[in-house]
Amino acid sequence: MRSPEPNREVFRLAPPLILWWVWVAFAVANVADFAIEGAPARFATVVSAILIAITGLAYALALRPRVIAGPSGLTIVNPFRDHHVPWAAITAVDTGDWVRVHYAAGQPGPASSPSSAASKAVSCWALYISARTKRRAARPPRPAPRPRSGLLRPLPTSSAFAAPMPEPGYAETSRLPEEAKYLASLPVAKAIAVRLDTRAARERARRGPDQENPVTARWAWPAIAALALPALALLIAVLA
Repeated sequence: MRSPEPNREVFRLAPPLILWWVWVAFAVANVADFAIEGAPARFATVVSAILIAITGLAYALALRPRVIAGPSGLTIVNPFRDHHVPWAAITAVDTGDWVRVHYAAGQPGPASSPSSAASKAVSCWALYISARTKRRAARPPRPAPRPRSGLLRPLPTSSAFAAPMPEPGYAETSRLPEEAKYLASLPVAKAIAVRLDTRAARERARRGPDQENPVTARWAWPAIAALALPALALLIAVLA
């Protein structure tokens, strides 16, 4: 997803967003039904508290998570915790169950490098590898088709009908389409991981070691409150 800000991109998958809006429509329809039908006050209060609690959970798990690639590094917005990893600290971006951002745990000194420092990883909740993708990757590769015989066998080429040699620079001009085809053949999360890893390598080579921007992590208190407060209200409504 392209951000309106220059040199800033936001990455997330579509299914969680669809799930979020489906749930919001369902919750609003139920609240409207209570208001129109005139449900008993206690019943409406308890069910509304349940809907609000689930809405807070859906916000934290589906709507909120994203990965932001900005000028200074990657911001990984997980359900209840945010991480910011500068480009210079990133050592690799790969995939497991989620896209993972590997980074040097300690800021490298003048005589060290990011690869020599202790390494840690942050999993990106927003960029997950689906079960279908895992099953597809676990399948054995299909055998290559055998060449056809008879009239459909390709004719031998001669110098008179040989394909022309590519012009100088052809490999460079055709590289970008080949890379685009490769990314298009990958699952979405894996393609994003390759893209982020490429950008991290480019930014790391351009910037060099950066000791003034450490890796930071903080709790997302609004997301925690969106889950804890409705749960507390539900408990009060049930016990009242």
